[in-house]
Amino acid sequence: MKRLFRRTARLLLDSPAGAYLKSLVGDSGPARRKGVHFHGAKNPADVIAYFGDSPDKLYQIEQWLPALEELAQNRPVAIVMRHAESFAIAKELTVLPLILAETQPDLIDLYADNDFRLAIYVNNSMRNFQSMAEPSIIHVHVDHGESDKTSSISNQLKAYDKVFVAGQAAKERCLRALWGFEPSKLVSIGRPPLDGDYKSILPADKRWTVLYAPTWQGENEANNFTSLDLLGSDIVQQLLDSGVRVVYRPHPRIAEMGDSETQRAHDQICKSLSSANSRSGRHVVSTDCALFDLFEDVDVLVTDVSSVGLDFLYLHPDRGLILTDRHNDSVRMQTISPIGAELARITTDTVGDIARMIGDSKSDEAALASRLRLKAHYFGDLSEGQSTSRFLEAVEEALDERESNREAPGEDQFSA
Repeated sequence: MKRLFRRTARLLLDSPAGAYLKSLVGDSGPARRKGVHFHGAKNPADVIAYFGDSPDKLYQIEQWLPALEELAQNRPVAIVMRHAESFAIAKELTVLPLILAETQPDLIDLYADNDFRLAIYVNNSMRNFQSMAEPSIIHVHVDHGESDKTSSISNQLKAYDKVFVAGQAAKERCLRALWGFEPSKLVSIGRPPLDGDYKSILPADKRWTVLYAPTWQGENEANNFTSLDLLGSDIVQQLLDSGVRVVYRPHPRIAEMGDSETQRAHDQICKSLSSANSRSGRHVVSTDCALFDLFEDVDVLVTDVSSVGLDFLYLHPDRGLILTDRHNDSVRMQTISPIGAELARITTDTVGDIARMIGDSKSDEAALASRLRLKAHYFGDLSEGQSTSRFLEAVEEALDERESNREAPGEDQFSA
């Protein structure tokens, strides 16, 4: 079966239709083999984590490395990569074996020469579909964060055999937005990347610490939830005026913004904090510190509709959390985001009231009750460490299902 698939795939790649397909999935260059390269043990793997993107998106798989390394304690795991620079950097990030297959023919050869059983995808990259052409593997999407953004409910999710999600909110999001989506594909696992040991990294400060962590601007306005260009400078100035210590954490993709209002707002915030430090000191612009470590010293988080706010909610539901709404549309927020519908929101109309909002988020019992209820809605009742255990169980269940289907009478391959 694998040899037949490889011959068929090669014929397709050499055809006019193959050239068109390669242009769609981001491999418009020559299909010449570059060879498959290995780093670490070459032992056969049962499970692969697939990552087809450039280094600027490495954070998407990096957060899953601890859970994947835990999975590797019981069955062999490897990471399949498609970008040489990402492959080189990843050597310093994990002890897991790495495999580089840059071209589609390399990937076909790799899959034909191995018996990979399950593949895990941390995003919806178009290059995922080059891997998902292999029918013998069960393909599982996990994503790189739990978020109410429209990008979290791509119609591409229908293509995977299983979609591991955080909890009930994600299930409702998918079933509401994706027509004809099969509910049995959805498996709740909590949020394994949050099952870590985090440490305090900021210097002690008697003031409250408020972290401002905006998201990036998205591919289009429908998926644009950043407050940075519209509200960012005002938010930081209001925080400085309120007497708190400000920690600013720009999104890792801020470098992609180029000459834009978003980049100019980022530059202005950095200047404002630098100027404030010349007077009172200890405000922080953090680009390299681990975000979850930063959370340890934060009293209140100000962020946008993104995975950052939900990660903070999971780890610290007892602390203040304020969201922004660049669209200033409460009806829209009610529809798309349970957390945005309940918690305080910063808009162009309310940005001047941040000091009061911070105080309320810390002291209001109703706000605390809302956060605890929302945590359960998004992540279930899993406690610390249990998300990783549930992830491991879900992988085993998927593998068992694959084997059961392959062994069924009259069937010679797995069908989801």
